[in-house]
Amino acid sequence: MVIKNFLKKNNLELVEQIAKGWTSFVYLVKDSKGNFFIAKSLREKANRRDMVERESENLALANSIGVGPKLIETDFENNVVLLEFIEGRIFMEWLFFTPKKNELEKFLKELFDQAKKLDKKGLDHGQLAGKGKNIIVRKGKPVIIDFEKASAKRKAGNVNQLKSFLFVNPHSAIPKKVKEILGPDFDKFLS
Repeated sequence: MVIKNFLKKNNLELVEQIAKGWTSFVYLVKDSKGNFFIAKSLREKANRRDMVERESENLALANSIGVGPKLIETDFENNVVLLEFIEGRIFMEWLFFTPKKNELEKFLKELFDQAKKLDKKGLDHGQLAGKGKNIIVRKGKPVIIDFEKASAKRKAGNVNQLKSFLFVNPHSAIPKKVKEILGPDFDKFLS
């Protein structure tokens, strides 16, 4: 298991596996001081062998404009990316926990500011819709995660993707919940 080599080399301890994707395993790990991190490790049978390179390049670009979890280390030998651990809830869970109107407004303003920065930098995340799993709410603020499938080669459309996800999608409960919380102020986010 390659993750064991990485952990040993960096004096880290495996806490638990927290996710399993098509191309990677995601682990919660900690150092000797008790600080937590995320270690993303390429799966042996992954169809995208460049996951480590893509995640680290895209995240470094996002970090350069203050977006995403901090990239701590890239280990190409062991195919692992070490990231800042973002403690919080995924967006959909937080939204249905029903934040106050002013909390949601502040959150959305910050989220759209981050999306605009990504668009201006030319980095399209590509996975900001769905169930909001790539947006973590930490202390009321958004942190966009998982930059593996992001691209600086395709046209960046993060703001438009968020608008559709949060306000328009007729097949999702998210726009209904956002509208319920924001009330008449819902429309100001559409412009």
